[in-house]
Amino acid sequence: MAYRYMRCGLAADSDAERTEARDPPRAPQAKNEDAMEIGEFLAEIQKRCTAQFQERGRIKTYEEFLRDFAAQPHLYLRTSARYMVDALEFFGSDEKDLIGRKGRRWKIFDLDYDREMGSLVGQERVQNAVYNQLVQYARRGHGDKMIVLHGPNGSSKSTIVEALFRGMQYYSNQPGGALFRFNWIFTEREDRRNDRIGFDSAFENGVLPDSYALLKPQEISVCIRCELKDSPLFLLPREERVRFIESAMKEYGSSHPLPELNYHYFLNGDLCPKCKKIFEALLTSYHGSWKDVIRHVQVERYFISKRYRQGAISIEPQANIDAEARPESYEPSVQLPAILQNLGLQEALGDLVDANHGMLEYSDFLKRPLETNKYLLTTSEKGTIHLGGYSAHLDLTLFATTNEKQLSLFKRNPDFPSFKGRMELIPVPYLLMYSKEAILYQRHIDLYSRGRHVTPHTAVMAALWAVLTRLRRPLARNYSPDLAPIVARLTPLEKAKLYDHGETPLHFREEEQKLLRTNIFTIREELNDAEGEFEGLYGAEYEGRRGSSAREMMSVLAAAAENRNYKCLTPMAVFEELENLTKDASLYEFLRVPVDNGYNDCVRFVEDIKQEYREVVKQDAYESIGLVEEQEYERIFEEYFHHVKAYDLGEKLFVPARGQYVDPSEELMGRIEGLLNITETIAMFRSNLMTKIAAYSIDHPDEAINYRTLFPRIYNLLKQSFYRERDRTLTIVEQNILKYGTGEYRFLSDSDRKQVEVTLARMEENHGYCKDCAKDVIGYVLRNR
Repeated sequence: MAYRYMRCGLAADSDAERTEARDPPRAPQAKNEDAMEIGEFLAEIQKRCTAQFQERGRIKTYEEFLRDFAAQPHLYLRTSARYMVDALEFFGSDEKDLIGRKGRRWKIFDLDYDREMGSLVGQERVQNAVYNQLVQYARRGHGDKMIVLHGPNGSSKSTIVEALFRGMQYYSNQPGGALFRFNWIFTEREDRRNDRIGFDSAFENGVLPDSYALLKPQEISVCIRCELKDSPLFLLPREERVRFIESAMKEYGSSHPLPELNYHYFLNGDLCPKCKKIFEALLTSYHGSWKDVIRHVQVERYFISKRYRQGAISIEPQANIDAEARPESYEPSVQLPAILQNLGLQEALGDLVDANHGMLEYSDFLKRPLETNKYLLTTSEKGTIHLGGYSAHLDLTLFATTNEKQLSLFKRNPDFPSFKGRMELIPVPYLLMYSKEAILYQRHIDLYSRGRHVTPHTAVMAALWAVLTRLRRPLARNYSPDLAPIVARLTPLEKAKLYDHGETPLHFREEEQKLLRTNIFTIREELNDAEGEFEGLYGAEYEGRRGSSAREMMSVLAAAAENRNYKCLTPMAVFEELENLTKDASLYEFLRVPVDNGYNDCVRFVEDIKQEYREVVKQDAYESIGLVEEQEYERIFEEYFHHVKAYDLGEKLFVPARGQYVDPSEELMGRIEGLLNITETIAMFRSNLMTKIAAYSIDHPDEAINYRTLFPRIYNLLKQSFYRERDRTLTIVEQNILKYGTGEYRFLSDSDRKQVEVTLARMEENHGYCKDCAKDVIGYVLRNR
């Protein structure tokens, strides 16, 4: 029976071909013009797969491999660490704003080539620490230490490792990321071959003999794989190998820039024990004819894959047999060649073997019994592992993850100094920028809301509270005399805003704000090496070591989504869940950290974010009500500075509307300055303004002055003053909005109803509120005014 492959599924081509006894005839069906014959569909798959197979060079003869090597030798001389460096550089990096400075973010962690859900948020410091460590390993030619990512639970350690796995997998499928191993091929036709070519003449002419690499499956009797994925270069005799590699690198370097590459591993390495036995047995059988040995070699491209356990392995803490060797065994129907039958071949297997020439992660490393990890003292340093009568030489990059408490306990162990020399410890703290933390929550919040609308700022408010729980009080003794009294006055909320977007407290003097902005990075670095005791355990106390984890905050958001007192998932519901969370100090370690001059006060932080939220939504509501357009603030603001400038220079001010020059208005300047709560003399205040404007003009000669950006404190004070002047009017509008959708709404005048509808439309269009949550937040503002 013929079938068609259709957009809507599979359908029978003809009723006449049905068996009438089982299926009564039907009326003929019209042929779908979009249908594709199954035969054509399968042929298309065949064509594409064949083309892809050939394009990727999945199977090669040894001669083809050597020719490819000579064309681009550097791609075949990479250790696992060098390969990982190349994978990171393949994806590239961007410059990003970090806390107090610019920094690189490696795109491999963005997972743009994969599903975005699992990408890494933030942690650029860790990314660069990992990259720098891999570069060191690549330069030394061997990853002689284990990279240990340590930090509190839920700080993205596993996400970092998973991104590296997936990035390497993607890179291995690209032309520049090709990896090759080899197999031994045996055939029953071998004894019937008579076209033997002398080794010397073939090698001198640059032509290798025929190969079994491309035989059809039915012509192959046995295929023996190298479990350790040895480089095919190891099949070259060492002296010729060194000469061949150096010659190829010299030739390539004469016309191409050579990357920094340590390839001593490939100059001095050798075959695994199993392959060495096969090689020597064949060489003996062929009376020293190397070309006859190589006839049995099939070079195969392989790809990094965590799922299929090739070059990407994660060992769980309950696993404790990482590698072993056993006698090579085959099905009874498989007949080994006579020359191999008495060799006593052994195959290596296990996690370390599968990860060779790639990356291996020990998840929750310190949860494993210490005895099971002691072999790593030699394996990490020397790259070898002994499996009874089998000794394997490895080239892999070792990673481990562990939480901070386990590491603190491990430091007490007498064996720790031995392990420390084989480890590179990289801390992975919680995020300290709440805007980045909010990105993490935003990814999952729609799932928790289950179709309900999510009120704007919900994720940000949750993230802000989480970051506040992670911050530590600055210690004045760690700073210079001019900076110490300033940082000592920073509240947790002010420090969070300073870290997040460089905002300085408006109540600080101008010179204090400037000093803070120039020392943000210093403040962030203050506690990197801090240690202390908590609940009887001495250990690291860096900033971001303690606090609410993203996992715990996800649970808060999920619980808030179940709150049916609100029609939307709102910050108010989050506040209620946070208040419940702070009541259970026995469950959350960070709630037991002593309050330190306002820091670690998690109950107080709930009130802080409530106040912050009131200011944010009040701003949204006031802008939407639109009693004063945003452009009007900027116009008044700019007009004030023009008058101050003219006053400072002793000049008149040209007024285009009147077409004449006038004196600066003392009344206008005085009215604006009266709204700004100025603590210094008016003359000094005006002089400082002009100095800052002049400095900005010198630094940005081709840019127009944006007064709003240059003087955010003054601008915000001016805006708040306008709001206070119109407080009664704003209250009336807000009260009218709460009547929307109720019986009272019809008693409003036409103009009032129009203002309500315009305000709600602006809140939806400009800020993302729906009518329900717009009423909720305005009611919240009114209740807490």
